[in-house]
Amino acid sequence: MDNTRYERWIKASHRIKSIESFMVIYLQGLGRLDCQLITEDERFLQLSEEPKAAISESLRLTDHFTLSHLWVLGAYELVRTLNQRCNTSDLIDATLKEQIRNFKNKIERLRIPLAKMEFAKRHRKDSPIAYPVISREFGVAWQLAQNIFVTRRELSDDLLKLLEKFNVN
Repeated sequence: MDNTRYERWIKASHRIKSIESFMVIYLQGLGRLDCQLITEDERFLQLSEEPKAAISESLRLTDHFTLSHLWVLGAYELVRTLNQRCNTSDLIDATLKEQIRNFKNKIERLRIPLAKMEFAKRHRKDSPIAYPVISREFGVAWQLAQNIFVTRRELSDDLLKLLEKFNVN
């Protein structure tokens, strides 16, 4: 597991404690899971085709997709709550509030088909199903439309960078 990345998650979690103190623990859990999922993505991507075809590897991949799915749902709920709290807080400047809202909309595009098996209302041309795929660069991803793919790793990178912009304690 990448301890440097996990340390970033821990530091980011403390940046938002004045918005909601429980988010610290919740975010640290999401951050730890993120680091574990990245390690598993990297492990899987290094395998040759023969080991990838093994039943044991298929089961492991199923677990990995499930945990990635759950990470997205958890991250969305954190961002949704953060967006809600920031809208009523004068601790957050307008630029950061807008960035939070934009990220919420971005992750929502994936969360709705994952959680509800329907397309996001802002993206009516998307599939109602987020089809799991493997990105050669980032690991677990989902296809939302013919040429629209969302990777869990890119979402986690974006979320971490967003949280690191908080200057409240």
